[in-house]
Amino acid sequence: MTDAAVGGLESAAEPRGPERITFPCFDGFRALAAIVVLVTHVAFLSGFNGRSRFGAFTARMDVGVAIFFMISGFLLYRPFVAARLADSPVPRAVAYFWRRGLRILPAYWVALTITVFLLHVPKELPSVGDLFLFYGLFHLYSLGNVIGPILSSYTLVTEISFYVFLPLYALAISRWARGEPTRQVRIDLAVLACLIAAGIAYRWLVRSRVDGPRAFQLLNVLPGWIDVFAVGMVLAVVSAWLSGRREPTTFRRRIFPAVSWTLAAAAFVAISLLIGRPGRIDTLAQDMGVHYFYLAVGLFFLLPGIFGPQRAGLIRHILENRVVQLLGLISYGLYLWNETLLEKYIEWTDSTPFNTSFLKMLAIVFVSTVLVATVSYVVVEKPALSLKGRVPFRRPAPTPAG
Repeated sequence: MTDAAVGGLESAAEPRGPERITFPCFDGFRALAAIVVLVTHVAFLSGFNGRSRFGAFTARMDVGVAIFFMISGFLLYRPFVAARLADSPVPRAVAYFWRRGLRILPAYWVALTITVFLLHVPKELPSVGDLFLFYGLFHLYSLGNVIGPILSSYTLVTEISFYVFLPLYALAISRWARGEPTRQVRIDLAVLACLIAAGIAYRWLVRSRVDGPRAFQLLNVLPGWIDVFAVGMVLAVVSAWLSGRREPTTFRRRIFPAVSWTLAAAAFVAISLLIGRPGRIDTLAQDMGVHYFYLAVGLFFLLPGIFGPQRAGLIRHILENRVVQLLGLISYGLYLWNETLLEKYIEWTDSTPFNTSFLKMLAIVFVSTVLVATVSYVVVEKPALSLKGRVPFRRPAPTPAG
């Protein structure tokens, strides 16, 4: 995941809390991240990565996964921070998990059912035990089932583990970071810095001691991505702290979005041309370099949508373009369906994997994925999301006295 890879997993507006702040660029962020993930999948399966000089760039477009994880860290943690700084009630755990479940599970279950039982991916029907792992989104923790019928759904397992981790972290910080807001922010940032350092240490330890499928598995569970989520959480803390205050001059300058995206592009070019071969990471240094350049790409890519005047500048206008916003709205469907449709494209056109037309495959798979994702949103996701307000075990609203 992509979301998580994953597209369209979070709301771009805070649903509760002392303030309602919208982040209008985030549907655009999700759209672009979902598109580059689709492109990298097409480039890999068509063989474009290995035969074109531009393959060095398309091979690194899986950076979209890091972007999705950082988006989750920011959008999900910010309501907790804003409520704590305003001394208001934080989001309730039941409501939080209810909304997360509605956002993820119905569309995933439908896509998985169609993929396995109607499209027959994989060819052999998985065992009952394997189906339990896939439907429960536990398969990343089973070494033989890391790659499910929806190939990149292992990133969705990582995303869900972050959903579980986040309210526990927020609860712990609310206990430790008592006192005036500045003190709370300092403690929160210090703990998040430790979390980032722990993520660096974990990745170094796994990559230096484990190889093969086990390394892939261990690098994709939550500790392997916690540093990326934590950077998104740092952005949430800073954003909530600056809310209601005058932002630094740097963020208010019109050149800020262009500088930020230039740095993101520079980091992406560095990954593509300087670190390893396309799609290959052979050494510990290359793995660490790619991972943290991905983190840098995600950071500088998201900054203009978090800080500064949100309706100003060419970059923000692109992100808020109606077509881009609509693609962001269906981005979760793009994530769920693109690899399945890629496999069926190879089968239905009798194409040869790794030796077929990149542009033809990209055009057909992109259009078909957009169409299927649109149906998924209209038929499954939107009706499921309409139930967000019907939280089980909701506390009744207090009745006015007398």
